[in-house]
Amino acid sequence: MRIEYHPKPDGMQHINLMFCAEEADPEDLWVQEQLSGFPVPPKRILQWEREGRQYQVMQYGQCVIGNVMFYIEKHKGVVDKIRTVCAAELERSSLGKEKLYALISQTALEFHKQARFTVDGSGELTIDVDEAQVRERVLEGLAEDLQT
Repeated sequence: MRIEYHPKPDGMQHINLMFCAEEADPEDLWVQEQLSGFPVPPKRILQWEREGRQYQVMQYGQCVIGNVMFYIEKHKGVVDKIRTVCAAELERSSLGKEKLYALISQTALEFHKQARFTVDGSGELTIDVDEAQVRERVLEGLAEDLQT
């Protein structure tokens, strides 16, 4: 999922939650589930192309979805952290993409409460989570899937 922010003249923003039509990301299912229970529908649902890929775009105003964005960005950050920290393990896996994405998504949910936003050494906002525990959990998940 891509997230784009577009400033408006009133100081608020349009927030575009962009889901790739061709290939889902591990966080997509959880985010879409959260949005399905959200009391306000998107202002617009659009079809856009970015970098040669088609996206379904759910556009919200910041004032409507602002509080939920914290959790969406946190979940996406945990998924991205898992994919970075466990890149070698995930690359070596013989599991199909669907099973890998399910493992990544499940691991992100398990570490959601533990994960914290922090600022790294270069001043960038990032997610802090115990990388050793994440790697251990992913390896356990990979081993479990191979046994079944």
